[in-house]
Order: sequence, then structure tokens, then C-alpha cells
Amino acid sequence: MKVRELHVYGKEAKECAQLLSTTFPVHFPKSQAKEEIIKFLKDTNILYVALENEQVIGFAGVLKEKYLTAHQLELMVIKKDRRGEGVGTKLLDIVEHRLRDKGSLTLYLGSDDEGYKTSLTGEDLYVDTFDKVLTLKSKNHPYIFYQKKGYSVVGVIPDAYGYGNPDIMMAKRLKN
Repeated sequence: MKVRELHVYGKEAKECAQLLSTTFPVHFPKSQAKEEIIKFLKDTNILYVALENEQVIGFAGVLKEKYLTAHQLELMVIKKDRRGEGVGTKLLDIVEHRLRDKGSLTLYLGSDDEGYKTSLTGEDLYVDTFDKVLTLKSKNHPYIFYQKKGYSVVGVIPDAYGYGNPDIMMAKRLKN
């Protein structure tokens, strides 16, 4: 497997759009998935792709929007049949390394509670917010992967995807 940064909308970017649309068909229908991928090819945003036999098996999209020394991992998508094989770990390691080299101090992300997989599901997060965040639990939510990679839960956006469906905000310091 190799990982590289993309700069133009070509074959690999089209494969990323297809993977995004297949993985999240409700949020990213085909036309919207293409626009989402193009967004990462503009300005100071970054799109990294994981390739095997010249086929996209995953990608990570990073935004540099509003903070001086922080970037947002907006999307990381891995082909379903390749999850658990280290593709996400390698992508994340490369993203973090390259951002460190660019002077970024923090990488942050939102991990949706889509599929209602955490103890925060259905909770009113405007009441006792931090108590609920401190006791966050799940057996199979992506936030567990990010915690294993050194990310901390730093907050939530209540009702981000409908009542009781928060976005779990996580961050990692890239430089000590």
C-alpha cells in the first residue's frame, strides 16, 4: 500500500468520490460526493489517498479553515472490506506527520454518532454535558479508533445530526 497527496481531479479523485458516495449515500449522493472531493483539492486543503494496485482503498481529507495552527480531519473513508487492516492507521500517521512538518500544532475532527452507537445517543447534551462526555461508552464507534491513536474527546456538538445525535469532537496535539 502507498499513500500520496492528490492535487488534481483525476482517476484517483473520482474513485474517492465513488467510495464516499458508496459509504455515505444519504449524506453524499454522487454529485455531492464529487464536489466534496474537489473541495479538498483547493486552497490549503489536502487530500491523501491510500492506493493498492493503483486502486483507491481509502482517503483522508484535511481542511485548513479558521485556526492559525490547527487543521481539521474532515473525512477519513476506508473501503469496507479493508477496514481493520491498518489502512486508516497509515493514512492518519502520514497526515499527522505532514501536518507537523507544515507547523500545525493540532489535528481535530468530529466523529458523528451516526448509527446511534454511543452512550450519548438520545441524551440531552445541554444538561450535565461534561458528566455524559466523561462516561462516553461504545463497543464499535469510530471514536475508539481515534482514542487508540492518541486523540482525546474535547467536547460534543449536541443534536448535530438530529435530536440526540451529536458530533463527538476530538483533537490531538501534533507537537510537544
